[in-house]
Amino acid sequence: MRLHALASTLALLAASHAAWAAPPAATQEPPACIDVEVNGERVPSYECMSARLAPTADRTVPPAAQLASERTATRPSNEIGLFNQAATHQRMGNTFGTSVHPQRPPTPPPVSPVVRP
Repeated sequence: MRLHALASTLALLAASHAAWAAPPAATQEPPACIDVEVNGERVPSYECMSARLAPTADRTVPPAAQLASERTATRPSNEIGLFNQAATHQRMGNTFGTSVHPQRPPTPPPVSPVVRP
């Protein structure tokens, strides 16, 4: 019985030592981005560059640490119901800044129900 307890304690100790001795994953260097050249045109690896430029977890602020007013202040204006110049420009068309009436296509002439082309 004692031998069994001693063996399990040693196994647990060895496993915990191996876990503490392993280097953390954050210190490992990410793989290099590989660019490919096809017919004289250089094509970079956009997936690799996006992964490298993505923010790390330690630089972001958890949403629970923000106040409600901070979350509201960082939301887009069209989500809150405020003026958004891009949306207004899209709605007004080429009359943006020159007229109060939005651009509309010309109305088609009325078609006679009796005469069909």
